[in-house]
Amino acid sequence: MGDKRGGQRGNGARGGGLRAILLRWQASMAMALWMQPEQKQLCPAFNNLKKLSILCIHVEFDLLWTINLLEAAPSVELLCIDTWEHVCLVNKEDEDGRKLVYGETTHPSWEISEFTGTRNWQLKELQFTGFRPLKQQLVFLKAIMEQARNLQTVILKEEEPSEDCEAIGTPLSCIKDYDFPKSKDEQDNVVEQLREKISSDSQIIFLCL
Repeated sequence: MGDKRGGQRGNGARGGGLRAILLRWQASMAMALWMQPEQKQLCPAFNNLKKLSILCIHVEFDLLWTINLLEAAPSVELLCIDTWEHVCLVNKEDEDGRKLVYGETTHPSWEISEFTGTRNWQLKELQFTGFRPLKQQLVFLKAIMEQARNLQTVILKEEEPSEDCEAIGTPLSCIKDYDFPKSKDEQDNVVEQLREKISSDSQIIFLCL
């Protein structure tokens, strides 16, 4: 499998600050950010971003911390989130192996109110690769849909298995009962959960492999 867990990079526009930025997280890097989400300390150049990509977040991690980046970059029009879980990397029953690959996982008890946006986001499209109807993913999507008043499209994509997983016949996920929704009934159920108690006209699109 290719490296899905290395560094970060951004593309700059002369005189206009960053226009697009791509972040790839190792477990330790992500942990530092979502345990200490200090949006006021983020680079002022984020004000000019149009595209923000946050890749390689482990599927079990909370996602609400990413809202701090949108608050720091209200001009973002396209947000790309990529979550992953390649069980070919480690035996899920081996806790030491899990910590080596994924880092020391903790689950802070945050409330949506702690991440309520105060700026006018320009976000028009959210692309979410590796979607599964896990609680933390649904909570994140609902928060984005509720706060991003200009959001037109939410695209939920199924994760592609790595070559290593396919070669050894390893299932894509060991998280039972939370596979990507493929049937109409499963997709309708997700849409119903996402739209419950919020006002959003965003179109929700499912992309299966």
